[in-house]
Amino acid sequence: MGWASLPARPGETPNLRGLGRGTMAHQVTFEPEGWVVSVPEGATVLDAAVAAGIAMETDCGGQGVCGRCVALVREGTVRPLDEARWQETAVGAARRVLSCQAVVVSDLVVEVPEDGRAAQQIAVLGSAEGVGEGGLRGATRLAMRVELELPPPTRDDSLNDLDRIRRGLRERGLEPVHADLRLLQCLPGVLRASGFRVSVALADTEAGWQLIDVLPLGAPGRAHGLAVDIGTTTVALQLVDLETGAVVAHGGERNAQVRFGDDVISRIVWSEQHGDGVSRLQAAVRETLGELIVQACHEAHVSPRDVIAASIAGNATMMSFLLGVETGPLRRDPHSPVAGDLPVFRACDLGLPIHPRAAVFGQAAVSGFVGADITAGVLATGMADSPELTLLVDVGTNGEIALGNNEWLVCCSCSAGPAFEGVGIEAGMHGGSGAIDRLAYDPQTDEFTYHVIGDAPPRGLCGTGFIDALATLFAARVIDRAGAYDPGFPSPRLRTRTYEPEFLLVLAGEREAPDDIALAQSDLDNLIRSKAAVHAGVSILLRRVGLQPPAIERILLAGAFGSNLPVEQAVAIGLLPDLPRERIHYVGNTSLQGALRALLSGEARRRASEIARRMTYIELSTDTAFMEEYMASMFLPHTDMARFPSVT
Repeated sequence: MGWASLPARPGETPNLRGLGRGTMAHQVTFEPEGWVVSVPEGATVLDAAVAAGIAMETDCGGQGVCGRCVALVREGTVRPLDEARWQETAVGAARRVLSCQAVVVSDLVVEVPEDGRAAQQIAVLGSAEGVGEGGLRGATRLAMRVELELPPPTRDDSLNDLDRIRRGLRERGLEPVHADLRLLQCLPGVLRASGFRVSVALADTEAGWQLIDVLPLGAPGRAHGLAVDIGTTTVALQLVDLETGAVVAHGGERNAQVRFGDDVISRIVWSEQHGDGVSRLQAAVRETLGELIVQACHEAHVSPRDVIAASIAGNATMMSFLLGVETGPLRRDPHSPVAGDLPVFRACDLGLPIHPRAAVFGQAAVSGFVGADITAGVLATGMADSPELTLLVDVGTNGEIALGNNEWLVCCSCSAGPAFEGVGIEAGMHGGSGAIDRLAYDPQTDEFTYHVIGDAPPRGLCGTGFIDALATLFAARVIDRAGAYDPGFPSPRLRTRTYEPEFLLVLAGEREAPDDIALAQSDLDNLIRSKAAVHAGVSILLRRVGLQPPAIERILLAGAFGSNLPVEQAVAIGLLPDLPRERIHYVGNTSLQGALRALLSGEARRRASEIARRMTYIELSTDTAFMEEYMASMFLPHTDMARFPSVT
């Protein structure tokens, strides 16, 4: 994922770098927010909206089928992605198009009308009306700056320097206040050089207010903070102006830890096999996070020293590696993390390239396998405060699932593996340029139609492409309900290589593809195991609370993969329950959104800890019914076809 900078207020001109590196970029301005993003040639208006953090109705996963992701192009030029699915009508001087089918070919001014926006945008994504400038204005930030004009010491008022600052802050309702040695060492000089007119940076911690810095009043710079999601595969962050609550830059990169293993278990094992394993994995994630911080600050013209707070979410393993904590106990029964609620750390303790005394807040974990990322997700979606029975599904390298409402919450983690992220599959790749993310097969013509991210030569399939591939091959009877290739299927695409059958999706040279792209039988087996684990996890949660799938009022799909999941195909293969499609919603990176809320609101930080304590964790490995559900889910869509009436 690349970069996009958002102006703090409409009308500002950001310094932008395109979402794709080394390609021509176009600027897309979204009204009425005034947000601007830079996207590469070949991106769609929907891609730009995702980069800008604008949630759109994309029930079909951006395939041009549901017709919901409408946008008004007021200035600039777009072209059809797929002529067969192109829809365009005139609305005054604007053109109403489907954002997923409108390819950006020039700078644009776009308005996303209400009927094109996802209903959860304000509650979930933290827009300017939610956790941005409006909803949390005046809330207690994790860290902030306070201006003080203090009376200098006299013979009648010889109060010491630290207590003089404490007295000034007490008058603002801020107490108790603590300081460390480093700050005390610089305090006398700063106070006297500034005539006791200072800007005080301080952080909200469990022990009270901690002084971060004392600067002369009027010193350049504004207080900024970071919201961070440390995923097993990807690290994402947002740089936030703490005075306004506006996101001024954001970005994401692959977690450098992937070189030590694709999933958390393989990384834990690697760390135990090497004496310095934990420190090397810690260094890897710090490397990724550090690069993102430096680039975000550069994009927004912010000094890293002006970043005085960070709110971080991630699964228990990722948080442990960031802290440099031994992770062996996480993979052994009873899978206990080092802590649930974490203390507020200093940035220098974690090697982050921001103010050394910046406050770093870690979201609370539920268990060793349901970490702070799912706590942040429950916080961001508001499901813990809603009477609606809600299922939150975050399908990443680990499938983490939460079920409940404002009365109760249960959760679990299923070993989905990294297959849906393109790892461990010969044709797999992450969702970047050259990845096939949408795919359909016509058995009558024996031809595939597909969409490639970045309009580049196809190099492989990403997660959503795999979902499409499973569904379309199953619908065409190329594979049976067990996911096995039919040896008698009449197509030259079905061939045998290295002792197993495979189906050719793209021939080398087609659209300048460098190599053949094919799905082998072992690849299908991996994908079906992953989907079975997720469905079995959902089934066990429902079984434990005595409910059936129709009782679910909302399904929220989280994470980068979930946000682009083709719903119809996901139901067709049995990944998601067969429910009315209007109950299924995309909610984006809820881990990052929860981290943002915690950065901007003391109430949100306390609520996150409360949510973690409220959730009941279901350990699937000790549940005797899990293997039964898992084996039943190893068929397409399931052994019990009554669960999938629309597929039947």
